[in-house]
Amino acid sequence: MKVLNVFYSVSGNTKKIALQIEKTVKAQGHEVDTIEVTKNTDKDTIDFLKYDFVFVGTGVYVWLPPQDVVDLWKNIQMKYVKSGDIKVYAPRRANKKAVTYCTFAGPHTGRNEAIPVPKYLGQLLDHLGFEVITEWFFEGQFNNKDSFYDQFNTKGRMGNIIGRPNEDDLKRVDSMVSGILHV
Repeated sequence: MKVLNVFYSVSGNTKKIALQIEKTVKAQGHEVDTIEVTKNTDKDTIDFLKYDFVFVGTGVYVWLPPQDVVDLWKNIQMKYVKSGDIKVYAPRRANKKAVTYCTFAGPHTGRNEAIPVPKYLGQLLDHLGFEVITEWFFEGQFNNKDSFYDQFNTKGRMGNIIGRPNEDDLKRVDSMVSGILHV
């Protein structure tokens, strides 16, 4: 199976998850291309339709994906609309599956702060005819140079999230990826 692993990471939390996904996919004997999105990523760098299975992840910033991802998704969507690959009724493509995920701190309202992000990421894939089979949420330490925000890692609704994602989280990713590739 040909797998695409796309991620955007500002603080390194999402990158930890993405690299574990890559490692597990390879260990399962599949081909994987991993692309780290930056503000300079061109829409033509990513062609989802070349892949059987896609993982897409990012961090959560004020309940949304970062603006760089939003801009890229709009550009990719327009590319596929113009090429005719996005149809008005978004028919399913055979053997095209995806997982969307995010890393989040959730100090105020917990996981609810993160819910919109995997849904947003999945809409482009859904429009392309992929079956988005699940959405994953991973706790990640709130990283900010201003010490005021340190309390977000210990006093928020997620409890103490210092050092997350940690080795236990990465073991969970390994297990989840191993299972989902059989769907």
